[in-house]
Amino acid sequence: MTSFQQFVEQAGRPISLAKGDHLFLQGDVDSSAYLVSTGMLKAYYLREDGREHIKSFLPEGSVIGSMVAMLDGEACTFSLVAIEDSEVIALPYRQLAEAAQGDLALANSLVGFLAAYGRRKERREFELLSMSAEDRYANLLAEMPHVAERVSQADLASYTGITPQALSRIKRRNKTR
Repeated sequence: MTSFQQFVEQAGRPISLAKGDHLFLQGDVDSSAYLVSTGMLKAYYLREDGREHIKSFLPEGSVIGSMVAMLDGEACTFSLVAIEDSEVIALPYRQLAEAAQGDLALANSLVGFLAAYGRRKERREFELLSMSAEDRYANLLAEMPHVAERVSQADLASYTGITPQALSRIKRRNKTR
């Protein structure tokens, strides 16, 4: 009985990343799934004006890959960079999908992972479209305090969808309450 994470750990290829190293850039074609063993990554979109919009932070135990690249062979829609020295395990999605066809436990684990991924994306979309910046920041602190302590003010602001100055004002208001 093999779980999705166990399979990636056993069949994948370890990669060491220094802080600032990219696994892939927006526009690259990379069909691998990545499991973060140590350190932290961030996934971000690069806007036409050159600014970053952070999609997610990925601490130890996280799995990520570009769904459009893995499933459709298209270019990655976001970039993936180490924000700490990190160790990841890379596994081509095709290898995972082929193995899941012959292993019911692995297939069920993969379905569970994809369902959890869909839930996270829906929650993130709701945050960005329906919540105030102050509520998004409070949500980040409540749900991912271990991440908030490890990333820069600029990255926290980008993830929240505001400027670093606006985040400073929110933090100041929170201290006075």
